[in-house]
Amino acid sequence: MTTTTPPLTLVILAAGASTRFGRLKQLTPIGPGGATLLDYALYDGALAGFSRFVFVIRDEIRDDFDEHLRPAVAAGLDIRYAYQDLTHPGLVDAPPPGRTRPWGTGHAVLTAGEAVDGPFAVCNADDFYGRGAYARLAAAMTGAPVSADARPGGAGRAASSARALIVGYPLAVTLSDSGGVSRGICEVDEAGALLRLTEGLELRRAGDRVRGRDVAGRPVDVPVSAPVSMNLWGFPGQERTDGTLGDRFQAESVTGILRPLRRLFSEFLTADPGLDREFYLSEAINDLIAAGRVRCTVLPTRERWMGVTFPGDHAGVAESLRGLADSGVYPRSLWDATRRR
Repeated sequence: MTTTTPPLTLVILAAGASTRFGRLKQLTPIGPGGATLLDYALYDGALAGFSRFVFVIRDEIRDDFDEHLRPAVAAGLDIRYAYQDLTHPGLVDAPPPGRTRPWGTGHAVLTAGEAVDGPFAVCNADDFYGRGAYARLAAAMTGAPVSADARPGGAGRAASSARALIVGYPLAVTLSDSGGVSRGICEVDEAGALLRLTEGLELRRAGDRVRGRDVAGRPVDVPVSAPVSMNLWGFPGQERTDGTLGDRFQAESVTGILRPLRRLFSEFLTADPGLDREFYLSEAINDLIAAGRVRCTVLPTRERWMGVTFPGDHAGVAESLRGLADSGVYPRSLWDATRRR
């Protein structure tokens, strides 16, 4: 019997309205040759071994994405779309009257579920994660050994636990001088297993501390060295009792993540989120960890994270990307170089 290996998929969250930035930052040129940050995600993801790319967008910006992604498609990348709207068949029948705010990153991942049939990773379209972060995540997702400092620990691991991976960055290098930011703050055990993930909002540096609030309005006060999620996740499938993955990905592995995530989103809607509250992927995974439904490993990285939360962040990121091109890490024109290989 022939076994078909499903594609390693990168789900790229790109439906945000960019309200603080002032324009559609997902498609704002920032690198040499007019590259956007999502172009670097595609380029680095492809080099790491991802072969399918699913963009979660809003229907009204589809034409803009088609135009921008034409060179990547011409270079041979398999690019698909999923649509995040306030109403979605099987997820949201009718939003609360007056609701205009998106449902959040957890809902965005659920909308991509129909385009996923194997192990998948999730990233933001407007973040630069570094090539090594994608490479390490892809290796861990496909069953390569995880380093000793990042291997899941603890007793009582259930054979049916869904497996998750998250790339962790030091909080200090992810802050902005232009205003408060949102970050998923990780509490990690000695073996590298994620114990708790708290979504911190309006985080700002205060000396050697970072202060803000969580989604419930409670104060957050953590050291600048705290590891944080920048929403770079991997979902490789079911974990066996020996902590390894099977030889092939099974459909149940996908539903192992998406099914409880969908159930939590249903409960979120039933609890009346009102006009502003969002269903964060980080908070949902945190709940699943607490319930013993997910085992998550934190993969620390020394890669430099970069992002443009505010217009004032743009110049510094552009300068850094020019430096990477000048040093030969990236070609000045990503897709022309790809077609020549």
